[in-house]
Amino acid sequence: MRINAFLAKLGLGSRRKVEELVLSGRVKINGSTITDLSFQVNEEDTILFDGKPVGKEEGFDSRPKIIAFNKPAGFLTSHEDKHHENTIFTLLPESFQKYNYAGRLDLDSRGLILLSIDGNFIQKVTHPKNKIDKEYIISLKQPVSWKKIAEEFMLGVREGGETLRALSVKPANVVPEKTQPGFTSYLSIVLKEGKKRQIRRMCKTKDLVVLDLYRIRIGKLDLRNFHLEEGKYKVVTEGQVLGNPTS
Repeated sequence: MRINAFLAKLGLGSRRKVEELVLSGRVKINGSTITDLSFQVNEEDTILFDGKPVGKEEGFDSRPKIIAFNKPAGFLTSHEDKHHENTIFTLLPESFQKYNYAGRLDLDSRGLILLSIDGNFIQKVTHPKNKIDKEYIISLKQPVSWKKIAEEFMLGVREGGETLRALSVKPANVVPEKTQPGFTSYLSIVLKEGKKRQIRRMCKTKDLVVLDLYRIRIGKLDLRNFHLEEGKYKVVTEGQVLGNPTS
């Protein structure tokens, strides 16, 4: 198996991330530093990453490949942070501490996060070429004329030197509001490629104050279709996320 696929399978990161590690000379196979991405690895090979052994831990094959986690606000999507002790991994069992996440949610946002020990799955969900939909429900401080906002967000807005664009924008299906026709405080925003803090940055360009940002769906996996309390996790399949019945 090619080195990037093998290391991703062991949970060292996505294929893209693993390729960066290999090219930087941080991986040794049987005592030799390997920077050739076409290098073939066998189960019997001795692998070191930054001088430390990499391999299947006891119970590796019995652990679930993918879990869905409902992140509460106030927790970082990170394994550790010297400035903030509350990370999503403080809410998860020890057996999930080395799982990687498929896309972050910022500290103040909440909702669906996928975690996996399979770097190939992480790559499928996060790589822009695969165009996996992600849907967010946002609550705004004041009602807005949603059709105008939808048109501008789908056309694209400039912020921080980037063009930020939504795939779709429409009123969210929430408890009915007391607003005049054509206005709403709750929007459903679907992104194909989520850039850092994209929705908050888009709203900022229109002077919109976001009170709550909740990721409700990744691919086919929708929190509206199954019960998952905040701070809790549930084992899911690749097919539930990507819609592939053979997974």
